[in-house]
Amino acid sequence: MANSTKTSNDRLSYGITILIFGFVFLLDKLGILANIPYAKNLISVGAFFLIAGIVFLITQPKKALGWIFLAVGILLNADIFFGWLSNYSNLIVPLGLIIAGTAMVLTSKKRN
Repeated sequence: MANSTKTSNDRLSYGITILIFGFVFLLDKLGILANIPYAKNLISVGAFFLIAGIVFLITQPKKALGWIFLAVGILLNADIFFGWLSNYSNLIVPLGLIIAGTAMVLTSKKRN
């Protein structure tokens, strides 16, 4: 029964995320976002991760994936959140991937 609840929570989280991004994409295609200041920032991979992070934090009992999505979204939008990082924002994602990969390799357990 617990597995059924987990699947249901996952479907809800992914479904809400896709719905929100679908509506934002539709508003962009209809030209409505063109009239809203800074709305062009909503159509990006970084915005998708921010939206997913917020939705997953709200709907999932385990918050780890939500925090990861939110962190990736903030890093991808670093120039918006941290103006002083705009000169270095192109380095943040590769460095973050290197750090995350290193942490995963170092903390992995060898299976026999």
